Amino acid sequence: MLTKATTLWALCTTMALSAHANETVTVAGSTSVSHVMDILAEHYLIKHPDSKINVQGISSSAGIVALQTGTAEIGMSSRIVNANELDDNYTITPIAHDGIALVVNPTNPVNNVTRAQIDNIYHGITKNWQQMGGNNEKIAVVSRENASGSRFSFEHFMELTKNVAGFTVSDINPEVLVVSTNGMVKSLIARNQQAIGYLSFGSVDSSIKPLSYDGVTPNINNIRSGEYKMARPFLIMYKKQGLSTNAKQFIQFLTSDDAKKIINDNGYIAEQS
Repeated sequence: MLTKATTLWALCTTMALSAHANETVTVAGSTSVSHVMDILAEHYLIKHPDSKINVQGISSSAGIVALQTGTAEIGMSSRIVNANELDDNYTITPIAHDGIALVVNPTNPVNNVTRAQIDNIYHGITKNWQQMGGNNEKIAVVSRENASGSRFSFEHFMELTKNVAGFTVSDINPEVLVVSTNGMVKSLIARNQQAIGYLSFGSVDSSIKPLSYDGVTPNINNIRSGEYKMARPFLIMYKKQGLSTNAKQFIQFLTSDDAKKIINDNGYIAEQS
């Protein structure tokens, strides 16, 4: 009888440990951060095959809500988090820095834009590429949805906002085409010779062309030195209490030297200790 009881206890303990080991850690938020977070999770799982990491790119604001409601243990943001969004019960940790690149179709002859030109384009004043030294074609202006950290950072940097009844709101032309992810911005611009938009520098590839901004090329060296001004942090957020063991281990990995190398190798700038 003792042998059976001992065996049953061992079986239950093993099942409990197995269930704990397989707990899924949900990481939700910025689609910009999710691009590198997917890569980080893949590397983490190679050394921790019993773990499960679910990365959801939904937007910075939605990631904060997911964290608050408990549908995610770790949030991601590509913008500064305001004090009224997360209180002292949460930890906010920068893991990287990223540039915001203004991008066009590779066939577009325009290579540089100024702050004034971007202001006019997104306010609907400049409507033809010929006014920018390009072809005689209408400009198709692309932006992100309101909850996007990329949009928040872009509009904040470019001062494309206004104050309405004490609230800061977007002041861009309401006729711009709004899409929900970096991938959609990239796909649309890759197919449309007249389009212009903005996205995470780490998401730039040969299907689109990044523009110099005020004569400065968006590249790692210029972002790191601060010469390229349009940059923002990549943040992770989590509760100070109640984290699962798996979440704690993954967070430790995200701030490790191994993670920093992965971040740097994939076109971002890792946060230095």
